[in-house]
Amino acid sequence: MGVDWTALEEAIRVSALRQAEEIIDRHPNEVFYAVALDGVSADETDHLDLPVLALNSLQALARKQKEEEDEEVVVEDDFDDDEDEGFEERPDAEADGSGREYGGGDEDEDEDDEDEDDEEDEEDLDDVLKELESMNSVDEQGFYSSKWNPPDWFWCSIELFDESATELWSQALTSVAKHHGWDETNRLYYEMLIRVTDSLRQALAVGRNADMVVYLSDEEHADRILRRCLTQDQLAKHFPELAH
Repeated sequence: MGVDWTALEEAIRVSALRQAEEIIDRHPNEVFYAVALDGVSADETDHLDLPVLALNSLQALARKQKEEEDEEVVVEDDFDDDEDEGFEERPDAEADGSGREYGGGDEDEDEDDEDEDDEEDEEDLDDVLKELESMNSVDEQGFYSSKWNPPDWFWCSIELFDESATELWSQALTSVAKHHGWDETNRLYYEMLIRVTDSLRQALAVGRNADMVVYLSDEEHADRILRRCLTQDQLAKHFPELAH
């Protein structure tokens, strides 16, 4: 069984373009910054998979980041509530709460020492949180962040064909790889998919989405593939470390 590379390339291009345009047209108030072909791997396995389509908009990215920030706030609030549970009431506690204490200690000196320890712990926690926020801020600018990770996007894992067609194409690709070698087959496959991304960019990166990035997603070979899929202007803007 062989592969008609021209037919496969056209089938992927037409399906990806149609589905991407439908999503973009249904959301006229959102700016789409990225489209990706995802789900393929250059690592040798027992079969070759077809890619899935993924898209994301700046607005969808902001909504996700807001949700994650809200979840962090909830976790911090829960942490504070758990700390409060460590308090105990002495039988002779006054109504103003002056009798509250940790672990049933009776001496004022012990309470002062514990208060100082708590303040030091809070300062240490604040330093850790600030450091994590700084790290997250840096990470968000790079390729290995949710901004550029298709599975984290709002529109992701969109199948290009129905199950039967997908299986037939996958079997044909796998058969060619077994007879002609994995490396050569995978090279032809990736070259074809990169041509598809170039075609999609020319068709989709227009109007409000003129800055759209379209690429083949492969974390193991991200540097080389991004250089093939993105323009020099896009590399300089989003991944300056990769720009020539």
